[in-house]
Formats: sequence, structure tokens, C-alpha cells
Amino acid sequence: MPQRAVFTVAAGLVLLVGVALWPVQVVNLKLPRENNRWIASIPAAEGDRIVLAYRHSVELTAVEGHFQIGPRSEILALKTRMQSAGTGLPNTAYDRTVIRNGWIEVDEARRPVGTIRFFLVPINQTRLVIAGRDTDLSTIEAGALLEISVENRRLIQRLFDFLHSRRASSGKQNESTS
Repeated sequence: MPQRAVFTVAAGLVLLVGVALWPVQVVNLKLPRENNRWIASIPAAEGDRIVLAYRHSVELTAVEGHFQIGPRSEILALKTRMQSAGTGLPNTAYDRTVIRNGWIEVDEARRPVGTIRFFLVPINQTRLVIAGRDTDLSTIEAGALLEISVENRRLIQRLFDFLHSRRASSGKQNESTS
């Protein structure tokens, strides 16, 4: 094999390994009660916003949790907005609460919250927006517990996550058609 070809192959392998090991920050969506079944891994960057919006099942009013990805791959609570106060709704704090455009808004002071866990129920009409993009939650069964977290992953890990989720979801589809 000519020396130039060996160099080209070696350079290609180094490039491939470099790309495979490249770190990417992602927002992970998993189902912890289903063996941590991976739903999605969405690329995100520090400063990107996450909005979890839903209709409260008792009060039947809108609630929104606004979060931001922090500098250490953490989720920071920015504010909670709700259209009313009542049973089961988020608490308000007098010194951090204002009424703005018909919404009760609580300043959450960029408090780190770790992982967000949320039960998906059809009556809630849950909507999840990550980095300005709506996230499809329609494939998740009613009553499932959704876990939202941020982490640094390697591109190769994202590929394995994707392949594993495809295999798991095709197995689940096969079970439901049997």
C-alpha cells in the first residue's frame, strides 16, 4: 500500500474517532418507570430555554414552567406562570410574584432543579418546547412518568441511544400488534 494511502486512511480514522468522541450537550427525555426507555435526545446549548406547559387537571387553567440550561449542564428554574391560584397549583411567594398580562408569575430566581419529572395525562394537554422547538409527546402512553434531564454526551453515545430506542420502540409495536 502506498505511503499516501496509509496516511489518508490513518487521517480518516483519526477524524472519525474525533467526531465520534465530540461532546454534545443534550436534553434527554426518558421514561424511568419503563426501564429508563429513551424517548429523545435533543441537542441544546447553554442558555437554551425549556418550557413545560400544561392545563391543570383540577382548576382547568394553564400553567407554564420556564427553565433554562445552565453553564454546568443543569436545568435552572426561571419562572412559573399560571392563570389562577388554587388546589394543587404551584405555590406563589409574595416577594417574587407579580401579575402580568392576566398571568400570575413567580420568579424562580434561576434555582437549579436537577431532573424534571412529570406525569403525562391527556386532560393536561402537555406541551414541551425545547430550544424553541415543540417536542412530540404523542407517542408516550397516558399516565407515563416523563423525565427531563440535561447532560453532555458523545456523538457516538447519541447514535447508540438512537439505535437502542428504535429497537425498543419496534419491539413495543410488535407486542401491541400481537
